[in-house]
Amino acid sequence: MIVSVLVALGYTTSRGQVTQFRLMQSARLLHSDIQGLRSMAIATNRQTRLVLLEADAALDPYEAQQGEWLCQVGNRSSASTEWDTLPINKGEVVDDTQGERSLAEDGANESKGISLAPWPPLTGPGTGNADAIVFSPRGWVDNPASDFTDGYIVLELVNKLGVDDGGDKRVAVRLSRGGLVRLETSEANTVASGSVGTGNP
Repeated sequence: MIVSVLVALGYTTSRGQVTQFRLMQSARLLHSDIQGLRSMAIATNRQTRLVLLEADAALDPYEAQQGEWLCQVGNRSSASTEWDTLPINKGEVVDDTQGERSLAEDGANESKGISLAPWPPLTGPGTGNADAIVFSPRGWVDNPASDFTDGYIVLELVNKLGVDDGGDKRVAVRLSRGGLVRLETSEANTVASGSVGTGNP
């Protein structure tokens, strides 16, 4: 009986650690994509953008996880009219799935129990950039001020299985207009800096 209790405790603990690892892994993927797009905009003198495609509206722990986004590069330094999903096409045929991210079941970045939460309204700069975060070649975010809440665009990854432990667990990806990006847990602790940029312009 004691062995059974210990095994049950070990399973519960290890399951929690595994899902927390998946949560951090997915959050760091989004964090890395944002940093990479900013760096690419500076290096290529072209706009880049992260396009948010699908969130998990219900965040139901008994339903499959959801979350999709694209990493793209524009054709101009401002007001881009065409966008290519990474990698950059240099005249040859390329596999553009490199810039496609999906946390969903059977997705390229499948992460069981981890979803992208619904994001606040993003109008994006100009036309055709709704639900997108656009970087300029200066490394700043081109989105209008209305897209920033308290100075940040905030995207959240959620461990839906955390409801079994008394509430969901979240990691927020916070991005300032100047390109500063950081991760914060639902307990408001910064878990990874990896900060870029110099703050608001």
